[in-house]
Formats: sequence, C-alpha cells, structure tokens
Amino acid sequence: MDWTLFGWAGIQLEIPTTWELSGLSGDQKTGYLRLDDGDMPRLELKWAHTRRKKPDLHATLDEYFKLIRKTYKRRGTELSFRRNVNLIKEDGFFEGRNVLGFSWKGDIRANGLIFHAGKRITIVQVMGRLKENWRPTVLRVFQSIVDRGDAPQTLWSAYGLKLGVPREYKLERQKLLSGYLLFAFVAKPMRFQSVVRLAKQVGDRLRKTNGSGRNTDFSPADIGRLSVERYGPAEVMLNDYKDAPNPLEAWFRAKYAKAIRGYGFEVTSQTESEDERLTLIGEQTRLYDGIPFSPVLMLDKLSKRTALAFHLWRCNHSNRIYVIQSIGSNNAQPIVQKVAESIECH
Repeated sequence: MDWTLFGWAGIQLEIPTTWELSGLSGDQKTGYLRLDDGDMPRLELKWAHTRRKKPDLHATLDEYFKLIRKTYKRRGTELSFRRNVNLIKEDGFFEGRNVLGFSWKGDIRANGLIFHAGKRITIVQVMGRLKENWRPTVLRVFQSIVDRGDAPQTLWSAYGLKLGVPREYKLERQKLLSGYLLFAFVAKPMRFQSVVRLAKQVGDRLRKTNGSGRNTDFSPADIGRLSVERYGPAEVMLNDYKDAPNPLEAWFRAKYAKAIRGYGFEVTSQTESEDERLTLIGEQTRLYDGIPFSPVLMLDKLSKRTALAFHLWRCNHSNRIYVIQSIGSNNAQPIVQKVAESIECH
C-alpha cells in the first residue's frame, strides 16, 4: 500500500494514496472533511476552535456519538460504542495534547481520536469493513496526525496537488473539479492600516473630480490575495494557441485578461527540465504616472501601489498547467515563488 502526506487547515496526517476528498464543509476555523476510496468512506475529520484551556472531551464525544446514532438510525443498524480505547501506547504521542480514543461498530466499524491541542479540538475517525485487517492502517494514520496550525506554512492537499501557503493566508474558497482545482486565500496586513484608509479616501476624491473611468486608485489593497490553480489536460487548454510563438503565454493573456487589466507588467520565460515556466511581475497603473510632481506622490511613498505577480508552468509529465497568483500592497513575487517551490507537479 502506498502512502502520502495529506494536509488541510493546519492538520497533517498520512493516508493511503487511494483515499481522496469526497466531502467538505466549513472553513479553516471550524469544518469537516471526508476521504473515500473506491468502495466506501474511509476517514472523517472534524475541527473546531475553542477558547477553553481544558475542554471536556467526553462531552464532545457524547455529542459525536449522538450524531452517529442519528445517522444510522434511518438504516435500522444496531450500534455499539466504546470510549477510552487506547490503540496508541507511545508516550510521545500524548505530549502537548489531551487525547480520548473511541470506537463503534455497526455494519462497518470505526476507530477514532478526539484531541485538544492549542486552541483547537480535532476529531479523526477511520472506518473499515467488519472483517477487514485494518488495524495497521488505523495505527499509521493515528500516529502520523499532527496539528501544525502555528507552523510558518500550512499544507493543503487535494487530488494529487499539495501546496504550502504562508500561515497568514486563510482559505477563502476552493473548487475541486476533475479538470480544474482552485485554492483561493486572503490575508489582511496589520501594518499601515491608517495610511491605507487615507489613501483610499484621496483616491475616491480624485475619481469624482476627474470623472475618468481609468484606474486612479493609488491605495494598496487592504486584503492580500493568493490563488493556486491547476488546469488539465494542458494540450486541450493550449490547442487554440498552438500556432502562437509562445502558446502558454498566449493562453495566459487570453485567460487572465481581466485579472491583468490596469497593471503594467513584464513577462520572463525560462525552461526548467522539460517544463516551460513564465513569471509575470506588475504594478497597478495610475492616472498620475509620468507626472513630474503631484501632492499625492508623498502619500504614495507611504502607501505602496498594489503589486501583482503570476508564476505559471506547463508540466509535460502530468499534462497540466499550474497558475499561482498573488496580489497585495507588498512585494508579491517572493510569495508566489515560495508557493511554487512547494508544489511537486509530478
């Protein structure tokens, strides 16, 4: 059996490569996900923020058992439950967290853990058939699970894609389709918020004064945005641009025309192994660009213009296109580069 590292919302664990996301709800603070293989649900994961220093894990388990009973009552299945089930004996596993083990059995069986670490309560449950030799699988999953919510980077995984994102970026939305994956993140900078607000007010006045539809807002975005996309198959995506000097760049300019409108940018191309990569670095264009002096230029020095960065490549081995985009008031290129380095496309 082949295994891989899976990550979501700061929680990491090892899973068989045949398990994939099949259910997802909530957000990075409180949520739920389920992993299935080709036959049945295999793992459920729930997480919730808590302010309590010592939450009652038995009370949490009572509520969880109620939910299981309610789910299986419709099927007429008899259930049996156990708590204080200690599958893991190593003392190191319990360092820094309170853990409560449980199990239940009906037409399938399940082993689970509830643990409290930091400011989060996590429930992980692994399911199998009644006569299945699944204990080694359960032990490996349980022994590998860690809460890395305070780590510098957060691991996100789905359908073979793994990416590391700076901790300050929180998942805003995702699309998980067969030919397209999207992870969209936001981060609110803590510095210079008063300058940002003032810059916005001046920008609004300028727009009203000149009545122009052009981009005159010289204030930085108060929310940094980061997105990671995967397209496939690449040959289908690029088919309409195969006669262009650079099909990948032609596809990008057509696909992201709206996103890059209003920005001055430069594109650099490089070939790494067999994969062609493009990097686009740009800044927001403004009405007063090119004017020798303007009263707003001093404010502009304090309030950096919005920066935009793209990094994209075609992975010939997997036949997919990856696009990473960052936009915000800070230099976006290092963020894009760091996320790109975390992705293994094949």
